[in-house]
Amino acid sequence: MSNAPCDSFPIMIGFTVANMQKSLAFYRDKLGFQLKECWPNDKDAQWASLVLDNQTIMLGQSAPAAVCEKMHEKNPAAGKFWGKHATAFAEHTHGVGVVSYIKVADVDKYAAQIGKQGLKPELPPTSQFYGLRDVVLTDPDGYTLTFYTPIALQNCQSCAMPLTDAKPGQMYCGYCVDEKGKLKAYEQVFEGTVTGYFMAHQKMKRPEAEKATKEHLAKMPAWAARKK
Repeated sequence: MSNAPCDSFPIMIGFTVANMQKSLAFYRDKLGFQLKECWPNDKDAQWASLVLDNQTIMLGQSAPAAVCEKMHEKNPAAGKFWGKHATAFAEHTHGVGVVSYIKVADVDKYAAQIGKQGLKPELPPTSQFYGLRDVVLTDPDGYTLTFYTPIALQNCQSCAMPLTDAKPGQMYCGYCVDEKGKLKAYEQVFEGTVTGYFMAHQKMKRPEAEKATKEHLAKMPAWAARKK
């Protein structure tokens, strides 16, 4: 896990959809995406590209496997691949396991904005321990959309040290990361907490400091899932 502030990269995601017009209305009219391109036109669109703050989601209308194979008849391998894709989309629940993260300037304002369009989030705006505040929605095909804004955390998520002048998305203090900004191994953080905090500042002896450190780190988000 890195200590580099979480920021957005220009992303481009492609979703297969069951009803293009329904999906277009959802992304454009409800979520505020701008329709940049579509083919052959917006009324009969089979493909569309929508943008929100330099982040692109492309939508492709689902089609029978035979149609997909016909479209790629000059490339049998591609036809076979997309044909299998079309069959799987038709036979299985859509969107399962797909989670896309999309950055917005202010997630609370964005949540209020889409609320006025009649959308109720699956999960309301929530501040996460990994430096994001997010709101979660599901699109008409079951794809999970997480809209987020990086936030500044008050404490290191590894040792609880106060994060002075932390940048939005920063999770760890300087004591818990290496020279590349990545979280150190548990053993290193453990030793530093034992000697640097409990022994040096709390004046505990080694056995008592080790016990206190184990209990303390077990409560930290960075180590909560660690097997004892």
